[in-house]
Amino acid sequence: MKTLPLPAFFPDATYASIHSLPFHEVQEKLTGIVVTTLHMELIGIIELAEKAGQNYRNLAKFPEDKIILSDSGGFQILSLIHKHKLGKIIEDGAVFKLPESPKKKHLLTPERSQEIQAAIGSDIRVVLDVPLMGTEDRKTTVEAMDRTTRWAERAKLKFTELTGNTASDMKLSKNKLEFSRPLLCAVIQGGNNLELRAESGKQLSSIGFDLYGFGGWPLDENGIFNTKIAEAFVNSVPEGSITYGMGVGTPDDIETCYQIGMTIFDCVIPTRNARHGSLFVNKGNGETAGRTFDLVRIGSQKYETDMAPIDKNCDCPTCKNYTRSYIRFLQKKKNPVGYTLASLHNVWWYLNFMKTLAK
Repeated sequence: MKTLPLPAFFPDATYASIHSLPFHEVQEKLTGIVVTTLHMELIGIIELAEKAGQNYRNLAKFPEDKIILSDSGGFQILSLIHKHKLGKIIEDGAVFKLPESPKKKHLLTPERSQEIQAAIGSDIRVVLDVPLMGTEDRKTTVEAMDRTTRWAERAKLKFTELTGNTASDMKLSKNKLEFSRPLLCAVIQGGNNLELRAESGKQLSSIGFDLYGFGGWPLDENGIFNTKIAEAFVNSVPEGSITYGMGVGTPDDIETCYQIGMTIFDCVIPTRNARHGSLFVNKGNGETAGRTFDLVRIGSQKYETDMAPIDKNCDCPTCKNYTRSYIRFLQKKKNPVGYTLASLHNVWWYLNFMKTLAK
């Protein structure tokens, strides 16, 4: 039986590892990670695991009591198709090319996505959806939503074939999710249209999934978190459903979404911001930033000789053992240890932050 404390935040391990951060460094706090189906296959880790007669978890020796959530690859295809113009969506799946090898075509289908996730050995698996930027017209949004539903049906059939059945003894309480088999997550689409969000939730709920994810962009045209769309997403699925804020986000946005009803989150922000010298701290311990956090922008000259820890109220190994001055020096010199120490702090801080929400 797997146990997932709620609310949960999963650091992104897009390319089979948390960027700049070994798993064992945060194992004490970590509840799970998110890996990306598309990248996991393209970088060759799935092929390597199969050669070794293992799945990814065993190959990486990732602890059995920690959760692996595998994204379907849809969001990454969004970038390739919309940003780089390297593909298109067809009924069978997503056809795309990679920037580094633009002559070779790849096809990711709902079925293949589930096969890769089975090879990963993940505990929570996501169906392939048709991703949108949020600015499309109604006709395009409806077409994507309906195709997402058809793909979800296909993905569930493959998931059932791979796992043997969809019966579950899943138990959900306010602060804990327990389950004994892999879980399947559908992705609610509908863009920024409240009516279509409700319709997408209705369609996918009628098929039946273990949990439901927020698909697309949660930000409005001004870059502000769209609370109404988040509420429409939560209200579109059966009451008591587990809802997953895919790609959410900043501490402020996580707190907002948790109050709305979401309980699972993931984002690249902790490690990406760490590599760029933006470190999360508790209110009053840094430069004013958000409603729930401050920031230490470690590259600032004022931290050159600062002998304090990043956050005096943080119990992470970085704060226990290193100074702001030293971390700033390492990052200024582009020493990878500086990125590791900063990433360790940010991920640890995020995981501590999640515990404050549950109180």
